[in-house]
Amino acid sequence: MKLRLLTIIVLLLLVVGVSGQVGINTSNPNSTLTIDGSLEADYKEITATNYTITSKDHYLSYNGTSGATFTLPSIGIGTGSFTGRIYKIKNLSGFNIMLQASGTNTLRSDNTGAVSAFTIAPGSYVEVVNNSNANGGTWDLFYSILSKNNMELYGMQLKIPPHTSGFTPVTDWANHTNTSYDTPATATDAAWWVISKTSITYAHTANYHNTSTMNIVYEYQGTPFNLTNMYPLLSPGNNSAYPDVISGSLTTIANNGTGGKTRITASVSRTDFVGNNGTNNSNWSVTFFINVLLARKLF
Repeated sequence: MKLRLLTIIVLLLLVVGVSGQVGINTSNPNSTLTIDGSLEADYKEITATNYTITSKDHYLSYNGTSGATFTLPSIGIGTGSFTGRIYKIKNLSGFNIMLQASGTNTLRSDNTGAVSAFTIAPGSYVEVVNNSNANGGTWDLFYSILSKNNMELYGMQLKIPPHTSGFTPVTDWANHTNTSYDTPATATDAAWWVISKTSITYAHTANYHNTSTMNIVYEYQGTPFNLTNMYPLLSPGNNSAYPDVISGSLTTIANNGTGGKTRITASVSRTDFVGNNGTNNSNWSVTFFINVLLARKLF
């Protein structure tokens, strides 16, 4: 076996000496090293929160349960220099990796200047390549966002029923006793039910003015939402040619509905005027819409 290995090495050296090129699985190399086949390099999956990258590493995946710090090897001169060495790092976790250079070494990703450390966000991938630049950035860095985004977004349009005191009133209800204003299920989403609505008529006196309002409880009939880092936005809309101006605000969002379903309690009011104006009553008599955007920060 030793003789065979020695023979292979001698042959490779002869090829290099003649043409300056080496081929593996090919007799016609067109580069210094040509491989006609797959290439295998070192792979590690890291879970430790502190890891020092070594000369034997190549591809590193992080899958830990908290934030981590990866430290690149120190670059020197002479035998301590390794220009062209490449490390590949992928963040599989839900936490940041702080990739830092050693000592006075630095990282550069663009022309804005070198930095001592770089944050690898969840779902992101970087490659770092050692260069011969001792002062302006010891490592060149390529950064790519892969499978994960910083935000989860969900949007829907729900109905605002007519007021109980409008010219064509709709009586208030509780416990989902009126299904006429539910948002039906679609091919890709579950239904939203109007569990209850409570109307409050306007008050127009010499001392104060209160707008016509309504408190509405909506319940999602699908899998409850993950409410961690949830930031809901409500925007009432006018779906007709009426001049009515409806505003809204979120009262609560919680997984406290039927069987732990997600419920949104919203308060809506008519803000363009208070009281009666001929045939126009600020207790609205038509169905409006409320656009809801649920934005959840992932990290």
